Amino acid sequence: DEPNSGVLTQFQIGKIESNGPYEGRLPYTRNMLVALLGFMMREPCFNYLRTQMQLGYVASCFDEDYKDIQTFNMLVQGSREDAGADVIADEMDKFIVLQYTKFNESRDTAEGLQLWTDIKLAAQKKLEEKPISLSDKSSQFNMEIFSPTRDFERKAKKVAALSALTLDHFLEFYERYLMGPERRKISSQVYGKDHVPSNTVDASKGEVLITDVTDY
Repeated sequence: DEPNSGVLTQFQIGKIESNGPYEGRLPYTRNMLVALLGFMMREPCFNYLRTQMQLGYVASCFDEDYKDIQTFNMLVQGSREDAGADVIADEMDKFIVLQYTKFNESRDTAEGLQLWTDIKLAAQKKLEEKPISLSDKSSQFNMEIFSPTRDFERKAKKVAALSALTLDHFLEFYERYLMGPERRKISSQVYGKDHVPSNTVDASKGEVLITDVTDY
C-alpha cells in the first residue's frame, strides 16, 4: 500500500586513498574533486528534481564515503501520479547532462568563475573547521592512527590539492565519472503501489537490469 516511489542513483568514484587517473597531481586531488562535486550539485539538484520537475518531496545530491569508497549519490522519493521510479531515474540522467552543459557554458563567464571561487572557499572552510572539543580532537587522532594509510598531514595536503584545482579540472572529472565510458553507476528503484515497473536499461551504455539481487 506504499504510494511512494524512490530512486537512489550512485556513481562509484574509487577508493578514498587513491588518486585514480590523477596520480601525477597533488595527493588527494580526486578526493577533493568528489567533495567539490557535492558542493556544486547540491542546490541545482534540488532546484531541478524537486522545484522544477516536482518529482518528490525528498530530492538531494551528495557525496559519500562508504567502506573506503567515494561515491556521488542522487536520491528522490515521492508519490506524483505520473512519476514512477522509471520517470525519476530518467530525469536524473537528464539532469546530469543538463548540469554539465550549464557548468561548461559558465566556465568563461564572470558569474561562473565567481561561483567556482565561492564553492572552493566553502570547501576549504569545511576542511579547516577546528574540533569543538577535546573529545572530537581525540577522535580525529584515533581515526588517523588506525587508518591503513596514516597521514597526519592529510588536512594540509587536501587544502593544497583543493587550491590547485581549476574549473577545467572539475569539468573533466565530471564528464569522466558521471557521463563517460568509465562511469560506474547503480540505480536502485522502488515502485509505489500505483506505479508500474518498466525497463529503464540502456544497453548501449553497458547497463543491465537486476530484478533479483540474490540471483545476481
